[in-house]
Amino acid sequence: MKSLYQKRSPHLYVFTITTLLFLVVAHKAMARSFAPAVVKADEVVSLETSLVQTKVLKGSDGKVSMDITLIASDLPPDNRTITQPVDLIIVLDRSGSMNGQKINDARTAMLRLMDHLTGADRLGIVSYANNVVVHSPLVPMNYPNVSRLRRLVANIGAGGGTNLGSGLHTGVGMFTSSPDYGRQRKLILISDGLANQGVTDPRQLGTMASNGPEYNFTVSSVGVGYDFNEQLMTTIADYGGGSYYFLEDPGRFAWIFQEEFDSARRVAASSLEIRIQLMDGVRLLSGGGYPIKMEGNVAIIRPGDLLAGQKRSFFLTYQVPTSNEQQFQLGDIQVRYNHQGSAKQRDHALNYSISCVTDRAEVVGSYDKEAWGKQVVKEDYNQMRSKVAEAVKAGRKQEALKSITEFEQRNRSLNRQVQSSTVSENLDNDLQQLKESVEDTFVGAPAAVLQKQKQQSKALQYESYKIRRDK
Repeated sequence: MKSLYQKRSPHLYVFTITTLLFLVVAHKAMARSFAPAVVKADEVVSLETSLVQTKVLKGSDGKVSMDITLIASDLPPDNRTITQPVDLIIVLDRSGSMNGQKINDARTAMLRLMDHLTGADRLGIVSYANNVVVHSPLVPMNYPNVSRLRRLVANIGAGGGTNLGSGLHTGVGMFTSSPDYGRQRKLILISDGLANQGVTDPRQLGTMASNGPEYNFTVSSVGVGYDFNEQLMTTIADYGGGSYYFLEDPGRFAWIFQEEFDSARRVAASSLEIRIQLMDGVRLLSGGGYPIKMEGNVAIIRPGDLLAGQKRSFFLTYQVPTSNEQQFQLGDIQVRYNHQGSAKQRDHALNYSISCVTDRAEVVGSYDKEAWGKQVVKEDYNQMRSKVAEAVKAGRKQEALKSITEFEQRNRSLNRQVQSSTVSENLDNDLQQLKESVEDTFVGAPAAVLQKQKQQSKALQYESYKIRRDK
């Protein structure tokens, strides 16, 4: 994936240019790894798991992590989802802050998108400011409709407040009220500011977006510039099963529209749902950043669509009681999804047990070096970076540096025993560069520092989001 950021100063970002390019390439390989999957002919999605440790210390926090990898088969030519038509709904912010280059670039990107849609695809366009305007419901992209939509898009202007909730509600309703017919369906929500009218609570807006997986469509969000609420936009994307984009340069609108359209053409498993059985005493604390929904003793995570030939992984974090020496069994996992309009299910039996013991050396000896190294670099490091991003945004430099120091001390101590070269490299290189970037952010005139805080916090949060969720 190409970077969406523009370079503003040589010290602004977390990484040096060389390291950043390496991270982007590495992340692209992780997020879109198309390694051949060993699957049966009638299987579309398979699952692999790896437990980080099998023992916890009595009296500890009882946290245990498991790497979970979802693999979609590379479908044969006569069964490719590329033949499926695509429905796209664009929900565009046309508030006053979008005036000028932003709205111009958004209009241009929508016009370019129409050049790639076929007569079998459908496009709907909604915009919002103080009010909501449905410029077009979902219509086939035949010549008369394309000509009409081009004229409508060219006349979209900017002005007013930001009633994001009403815009999202309208776009979601266009999908929930229309039949599916086995089509690949995506809603793209765009905003450059703070929701300041109507529904503004991130959780409520996330609940609104959660209709997506229920009705077999995804909701992606695009934050433009430095003044939008990233917590709100990531919540909408997470609950909607889509992707979140931080767009510093509005000239990249066209890339995002094309990315969403191309990925819709390659979906192998939509409305993906991971159902995790929790045995007595066991809790699920985290699902790689994705929202967790509980149904009795079953935890449900919806990580979005899986593309043909794609391999995605993230970490589940369990917690077991540690008041007594005892053993706990991890429950089985079930994967549900839709493939070309048909509901599918895959059961995965877990033969993992966790023991609570009193010997610290026994606990350390139970660590899988490779799995722990991946957990530290992919899950723990990016959770910490998100906290640093929040502190930087709020101007709390010492709090940001404290989070970095605590992460380093904790993992250096454990790594003296586990001896993971992956962790050593992360602590010696990435962590030190992160520390330097925080220091640099707060150097300069007040106005310059404030601008760097906005840019740095957005970039940090976005990088952490993409890597942790493997998107």
